[in-house]
Amino acid sequence: MSAVIPVRSLAARVATTAMFVGNGCLIGAWAANLPRVREAYALSDSGLGFLLLAFGVGAVAAMTMTSTIAARVGAARVASLSGVVQALLFPSMGLVAGGPALLAMAALLGAASGTMDVAMNAAASQLERRWGGPLMSSFHAGWSIGGLAGAGLAGVLTGLGWGLPETLAAAAIVIAVGGLCGLTLPALDGPAQPGAAFRLPSRRLAALSLLAALCFSGEGAVTDWTGVYLNTVVGTDEAWATTGYAAFALAMVAGRLTGDVVVGRLGPDRTVRDGALLAICGLALALAVPNRWVVDGGCVLIGLGLANVVPVVFSAAGRTAGTGGVAMVSGTGYAGLLIAPPVLGNLADAVGLRLALTLVLAGYAAIALLAGAARPASGTGLVGGE
Repeated sequence: MSAVIPVRSLAARVATTAMFVGNGCLIGAWAANLPRVREAYALSDSGLGFLLLAFGVGAVAAMTMTSTIAARVGAARVASLSGVVQALLFPSMGLVAGGPALLAMAALLGAASGTMDVAMNAAASQLERRWGGPLMSSFHAGWSIGGLAGAGLAGVLTGLGWGLPETLAAAAIVIAVGGLCGLTLPALDGPAQPGAAFRLPSRRLAALSLLAALCFSGEGAVTDWTGVYLNTVVGTDEAWATTGYAAFALAMVAGRLTGDVVVGRLGPDRTVRDGALLAICGLALALAVPNRWVVDGGCVLIGLGLANVVPVVFSAAGRTAGTGGVAMVSGTGYAGLLIAPPVLGNLADAVGLRLALTLVLAGYAAIALLAGAARPASGTGLVGGE
């Protein structure tokens, strides 16, 4: 193994964080503007579902090719260029004619987002290895902050009477700045980036991919169903129903801002295991006591618990198989995010939402079991060590 070369460059760390903020801003602004997109194009529930599916399929498809491109061009450069492409495409979501053109544009936007997701995490993993200490949680905190900023910007500009294309264009400026910052990063890939060619994943990489799918689907369940749970099961009004996700998102930001210190002290495996146990406590509390304040408190515990699982898993995937490992973990994570909502929806129709969400509890328990699995002879666990 080659020696770790520290890159204690604050500028490189800021530039990498800026890319995460830009990509997070896209997702936040996209989610916040979906009601306006639905209204502008007169989409039914199923039509909106197809639009979201097109975005997700585009993202997953692009992720499968990103490692090969990044191996030739460099992860940071791919992340930067895909960020600029996102910024150019985003305003068109309010300008195209609709129908197949809208679906095609959503797929292209998803592809650009998926490409940037893999490439920026690969670049972050490279910088982290050369830095010589945990950094990934702070980068993902930037992503969460960007998501909140994108959603907040959409809300403010909509309230001021801005049209959909203009609102999307304003968010695109933030996305473009984040992407362009990546061009300032030094070349960290090395002469030969591992993981570019196709090969069957190792058991460790397959387990890391499963962890990512479980965590992404668990995060998606909170994002998609907390408001519905507060409104239909707890009986709150629509305004209060938004507080559960807000509590979850803010707790996740706080957890990620302190995550590098936590990972440094507890180690990656214990961080994931204890975080999953905390998420179990939060969701179990929310399901056992359907009170608005208790549910919001449970969402805080879930956000704190899950905050550092994905950053730790991405770091481990980068150490294990370079950009190819990050691409596989990202792809399976997004697949879990796509599959979980309809599964939960159908199950909720059959047995009720409260009982259906116990499936998410099982997912959190699986994360804890995987992270706490027996260690190999080397003494390192699933997400810790090389």
